[in-house]
Amino acid sequence: MKKILPFIFAGALLATACEKLPDTDKLDNDYLVYTNYDDDTDFKKFSTFYVPDSVLIIDNSSNKPKYLYGTPASDIIIANYVSGMEKAGFVRTTDKESADLGLQISYIEDTYRFRYFNNYPWWYGYPWYWNFGYWGNWGGWYWPYNITYSYSTGSILGELVDLSDTPSTSKTLRVVWTSYITGLLNNNGSLNTTYVQKAIDQAFAQSTYLKK
Repeated sequence: MKKILPFIFAGALLATACEKLPDTDKLDNDYLVYTNYDDDTDFKKFSTFYVPDSVLIIDNSSNKPKYLYGTPASDIIIANYVSGMEKAGFVRTTDKESADLGLQISYIEDTYRFRYFNNYPWWYGYPWYWNFGYWGNWGGWYWPYNITYSYSTGSILGELVDLSDTPSTSKTLRVVWTSYITGLLNNNGSLNTTYVQKAIDQAFAQSTYLKK
């Protein structure tokens, strides 16, 4: 299984030491772009993608889902992910049922340390996080790769799921690509939109396999 080395940003872009996974302490302090993917996936077979018009906020809440919608930050985040997908040769569609790929974008409002192995991460069961039926008549979803690290306050998580098969309650959705971006907050605790744009561009730049 192939890993993409993380990139640490500290004023300028610097490559990290040759380690398969970043040090968890660094994840809480540095501007980092991390990507991972299912190396059994042929991305050339996909043509279209669907992305919701809002960014899901993940925090300690267990009652109501929260979203960033129609704000400068959410518009910039979504627009840059869409631009990256389109530059890679994929076509955005407003028809969720016919899309080959689904793109979920989430904003991590709190810091978590967690570990998962090809099963459910800490946000499983979070309100409306890919609730059953959102992407179609699927039985659930799964990650075909192992990850151990932490998510930091102010992080952005982008995940692509394979929707190209015929939905069935006996099948599960595969998360075929993940991008994790942290260190995006400025001194006031707000998202630095310039860093957001550069970081999302970097996520696609280091995902050279993600091409139509």
